[in-house]
Amino acid sequence: MTRAAIRLSGWSLLVAGAGAGIVLPHPVTTAFWTAAARLFDRVGDRGMVARLTAATKFGPRIRRGMDGRPARRVGGVAEAF
Repeated sequence: MTRAAIRLSGWSLLVAGAGAGIVLPHPVTTAFWTAAARLFDRVGDRGMVARLTAATKFGPRIRRGMDGRPARRVGGVAEAF
């Protein structure tokens, strides 16, 4: 894939995540945005990755998804942070 095609795919995932966020719970939105961040990282767009991972609500979740770390678990329930 070319850089432009990967970048377009990343933007498509961002839009899909925003649309999904209207009707689906946040894990779906976060999955879309994490995938988009990975694509932007793949083409070297560090600025876009920084914007996505700096978001107050979803940033930590996106960073965890990019690192492949699972959510912390307390008493069998996954925490948001």
